[in-house]
Order: sequence, then C-alpha cells, then structure tokens
Amino acid sequence: MGYSSVQAPEIILVLCHSFFHDAFRVQRPIDSMKFKIWRSSRFVANFIIEKQAELPESSSFAVTSKQVFDDFALKFHGDKPSNKQRETVKILRNSIYVVDGPSINKLSIDESILVICDTLYSRSNYGPILVSNIPKKRVKAEAFYHKKDPEAKIPYQIYSVIESEAYLRGKFPELCKLVEERMAF
Repeated sequence: MGYSSVQAPEIILVLCHSFFHDAFRVQRPIDSMKFKIWRSSRFVANFIIEKQAELPESSSFAVTSKQVFDDFALKFHGDKPSNKQRETVKILRNSIYVVDGPSINKLSIDESILVICDTLYSRSNYGPILVSNIPKKRVKAEAFYHKKDPEAKIPYQIYSVIESEAYLRGKFPELCKLVEERMAF
C-alpha cells in the first residue's frame, strides 16, 4: 500500500490595517516597544516585496482587502510623504493581492479581513496567518467563528508583526538575511 502525500498548506499573510499604519509611521511619543513594532512592520513589508519578486506572477504571498489598503493609502498620503515613501507604498501595493469585490467591499475593515482568512483557510490550499498589532483582533475573530458555532476555534494563526518577523526568520532564513542587508538599520 502506497503512502498518500499530504501537501502542507502554502503560507499566505493576511494583512490587517494596523500592519500598514505601523509600517509607515511611528506612533508618538516613541518608546522602545513602538520602535520595535515599527521596525518589525518595516521588515515584514520589505520581506513581502522581496518574496513576491521571486514568485510567479499569478501567485501572492500577502493579501488584504481594498478597504484596508485604501484606508491606509488615504491617511498616509494625507501626511505629505516623501517620494521614497510614496514609491515604497506603490511597490508594496503591487506586491500584495488586494481583494476587491462587491460583497467584500460592503463589509467593515475587520470583517473583510476575517472573511479573507476564513475563505483562504476553508476553500484553498493556503494556510493564512493574520498579521495584526491589535490585541482585540483575536476576540473579533473568535466572535466571527462563534456566530457559526459557539465551540468553534480560530483555524489559523494570528500574529503580531513582531511574531510575524520571528516566524519569517525561522521559515525563510536566507531571504530574511537579504532583507536585513537591504534595510541596513
């Protein structure tokens, strides 16, 4: 009797709005934790850009909703960003699959991200990791699943950017080394 090969799900990052805001602005007043969150967010953003560059055109390593990205872009560009910042955001936008459809666009920012995670988990070969710096995101995800089943558990990981950076460093050490060299913090 032959062994059936079970393919591990392909990892995809699902990006919450907190990821974008933390990657491109440091909350004031700055302390060591806020700096660490900003640095990890920038690292993950740069990692996504590098990882996407090595994938086939039809593949994506990160996804978000149109509401999330548009909310970020509107607020970010209102702060008069430098040309380098604008270019970085444009490159990041081109490196992320942005879900844009009538049904998902009707949802709130939080619901849109949770629907994306749920869809990726239940209807594809992706293992989503929700990247969020909002501690209550886990509570919102639990409430989302408890609507269907009061005993349901969140079927995917929710990581802060600091946890996401650690995960990526463990899973993709060579690419992370390249990202670190290019960032040169």
